[in-house]
Amino acid sequence: MSKYFTIIKTAWQRSMVYRFDIIAYRVGDLMEMLIIILMWSAIYNGNTKIGDYTLPEMLTYLIIGNLVAVLLRNFLYEVISKDIKDGLLSAHLLKPIPYFRYIIIREIGRIAMVTMISGATQLVVTIFFIDRIILNNDPVVISVIVLMVVLAFIIEMLVSYLTGLIAFWQDEVNGLHYIILSLRKFFAGGYFPLSLLPAWFVTTSFLLPFAYSFFVPAQLYLGKLSIHAGLKGIAIELVWIVLLYLFIKITWHFGIKKYEGVGI
Repeated sequence: MSKYFTIIKTAWQRSMVYRFDIIAYRVGDLMEMLIIILMWSAIYNGNTKIGDYTLPEMLTYLIIGNLVAVLLRNFLYEVISKDIKDGLLSAHLLKPIPYFRYIIIREIGRIAMVTMISGATQLVVTIFFIDRIILNNDPVVISVIVLMVVLAFIIEMLVSYLTGLIAFWQDEVNGLHYIILSLRKFFAGGYFPLSLLPAWFVTTSFLLPFAYSFFVPAQLYLGKLSIHAGLKGIAIELVWIVLLYLFIKITWHFGIKKYEGVGI
């Protein structure tokens, strides 16, 4: 356990070097969040409801959903693709800790400060709009949301890891990551609530893992989804975690053969 703590501590210390970049990213996210809130406030001008949402519900949806989204962000795909392209993976393969376990632990340490800053800045937005959003202090609802977010964090890490492994076959994975990021944000309801779309689309999105990183937690918080629906969502997340892990194992199996075959 101490060796894992050392990995996390070292990654944390390295991330401190890039404090300005982290703050700059969060300032950009904060400005984007404020623009979205102002935009929806203007759209609601004179309208009591849009779909099933009042303005306070929409603002709450955006703030809670974006809080979850920024807490789940990671750049693991960049680390893995760089290790593969630059041949750094060879050194990792000689370490006593499996690469998968090592890189996941290191990434958790690396993004720890980002997560703290993200949570703090999002809290500022929440406080600023406290009189215009809906508060929910139901411990059961909050507990289900927290568990869902933890599982969503694992899913995001696995998806990012899997994307990085594509570097075994492709020199650049940034384009693929951007496509996945755009699709994830759309199916997560990051642009607007999925409930504004046809029912069949919402049903389909619930079978994918992305809705549980924005739309579903926000809906649970607003009381628009039941606890039963939340628990069902957690079960779907667990299935996706298993599937993604199996995909990673298969991709690694064939990728590492190609990596060793070219003698990097």
